[in-house]
Amino acid sequence: MSNLGTWIQDVAASWVMTHLSTSPLVIALLSFSSSLPVLFLSIPAGYVADLGHRRKILLFAQGLMFFSASLLGYLVWQEQISEVSLLGLSVLMGVGFALTNPAFQSVLTDLVPTPMQAQAVLVYYMGINITRVVGPTLGGGLLSGFGPGSAFLVNSLSFLGLIVFFYRWPVKEDLTERQKIKLLPEDWLPLFSLHNLKLWIEIFLVTFFASSLWALYPTRGRVELGLNSWQYGSLLGFLGLGACVSAFLSEKIMLPGKTHKSLAGSYLVYATGVVLLGIAPGYTVVCLAMFLAGAGWLVLATLMNMSSRQITGKSRLKATMLGVFLAVFYAGMALGAVTWGALARFSSPTMALVCAGIGLGFVGFAKLLRETFSKTQSIS
Repeated sequence: MSNLGTWIQDVAASWVMTHLSTSPLVIALLSFSSSLPVLFLSIPAGYVADLGHRRKILLFAQGLMFFSASLLGYLVWQEQISEVSLLGLSVLMGVGFALTNPAFQSVLTDLVPTPMQAQAVLVYYMGINITRVVGPTLGGGLLSGFGPGSAFLVNSLSFLGLIVFFYRWPVKEDLTERQKIKLLPEDWLPLFSLHNLKLWIEIFLVTFFASSLWALYPTRGRVELGLNSWQYGSLLGFLGLGACVSAFLSEKIMLPGKTHKSLAGSYLVYATGVVLLGIAPGYTVVCLAMFLAGAGWLVLATLMNMSSRQITGKSRLKATMLGVFLAVFYAGMALGAVTWGALARFSSPTMALVCAGIGLGFVGFAKLLRETFSKTQSIS
């Protein structure tokens, strides 16, 4: 239910920003502002969660996001919203997300046996993407029927549900036990391993190019193609629909022994969607572009998350490692949003999207060739 509210607000926020400004750079800053806090706060938040304070972090973060969404709804309702206030409150929402995610995702380690964690992560992303189908459609209906302020208020109510849930949820605190245990050097090794540096670089490059879609689809859909509120809201719905299709085919496209090939394929599919978004002449092609991007996004996000979980080994810093993954992931998203927004500002959104799609396609082809070459070498 909270994810549903998040996607409803996501549509409303980008809709409001396109009314406040038509600059691709300013609109792209909306994506940048929500991603930036994750870069700086996810690692410390993960470490604090590993020390046994998960419930406190989750309750504080949900309260912060409830306040931000409520204030956004009030300002929009009173027609007092500005570019600065929208970006500022988006940063606060990003802070809440940054504090929540490492603690929340690390709970899978407690709830699900290790052999089943891949399926659990997939179910987690399925939940996100099922609501991504429904949420934007509902958001478009709220925009056209009641105005964007109603979308922000609906999202704020969804956080109230999570506050009650986390308050009653039997999360393991283990604070007394953890105070008796000193972290050993072995617990820190995965964080500084040169072997894992390749994974962080790949995640950064992929999200850097992938961020172009999130940063520029509002400009393409709302400003350049002039979509109405229902059509605009359905764009994220088609992205979620593509993700759901990937989820239902997960047993065929996310085989345990073919992780690298599956990732390479997801990069290529997503890159195709980005290029199509850039050159789309109308609503139908944009929907196809978002569908392809969603199909690729679910696979790459799920497998990257699982790769980050696997490299922790026996380290007790599970949430901290997930914090590193999120920091790298959203570093690419934040830097990419500004880069592609600036390129779109000084050239065109089409040029920015095509360049980003080609860049991501190159990463996908390079990974596929490297995996094929390594398999050939091992056979010979």
